[in-house]
Amino acid sequence: MNILITGGTGFVGSHLCPALARQGHHLTVLTRQPERAGEQLPEGSRCVRSLEDIESDAVFDAVINLAGEGIADARWSARRKQTLLDSRVGVTRALGALLERLKQRPQVLISGSAIGFYGDAGNVELTEASPAVRRDFTYLLCDAWEQAAREVAQAAALRLCILRIGVVIGPGGMLERLRPVYRLGLGAQLGDGQQWMSWIHVDDLVALILRCLETPAASGVYNAVAPQPLPHGRFHRQLAERCRRPGFMRVPGWPLKLMLGEMSVLLLGGQRVLPRRLLDQGFQFRYPEMGAALDAVLDVPDAR
Repeated sequence: MNILITGGTGFVGSHLCPALARQGHHLTVLTRQPERAGEQLPEGSRCVRSLEDIESDAVFDAVINLAGEGIADARWSARRKQTLLDSRVGVTRALGALLERLKQRPQVLISGSAIGFYGDAGNVELTEASPAVRRDFTYLLCDAWEQAAREVAQAAALRLCILRIGVVIGPGGMLERLRPVYRLGLGAQLGDGQQWMSWIHVDDLVALILRCLETPAASGVYNAVAPQPLPHGRFHRQLAERCRRPGFMRVPGWPLKLMLGEMSVLLLGGQRVLPRRLLDQGFQFRYPEMGAALDAVLDVPDAR
């Protein structure tokens, strides 16, 4: 297939693009730094700085839309919130403008979202059919992103898969930042540790994207999370154990709220999300529980 990808140089994209290339797919990747991206992407990939650089007679079989500024990269000022919206909704609408002028339309749009769609949801179990529990900024951001994707898919008559992605566990990413902290014995439980953490190993996320790409019956919203979410406190203890360090340190919620303001919900809030539709459709998770995922990523025989 010829596949157009936004967000192809991010954490998920850096794992997805090689997997697609190994299957013989041809990639066109939207990136702000084509020269640098060209060194990272599989050989033969095309990099474009703008969707306007793509010719109207270009042929794509699929579009994978993962673009988006890091939600935790900076405090949520009004300006930062607009940047987060533009990097998701704006890029998605730009894809719609591209599809309008293409002489041949792709067959499928796979578009990212996040479990933040459900808001800070406490202990409620959430499936794809669940409404948002709290309409906070994460909900507003994800809902706007999803609505933009639906509008694009409807206008171009595309099959649409929306992936509400949880915390992604894999080589690099979040664990790359946490690992040295925990190995110094400085890893800490955040707040009371009862907030739910819904997550997915990057290999399972890549497998899910490939499934959506290759399965004509796949459509609609999927919770891209492992079937066993866990409280943050349990994740903290498991990570500390694998780094051979005690897990007694705690950070109260109030200083995080003071420092981060509204953005503290990313650390102190959570969602207990279940991948109901994936399980019903027979998707097999390689890493259904956190312990095995941490063992694989941290190379536990060395880490313990």
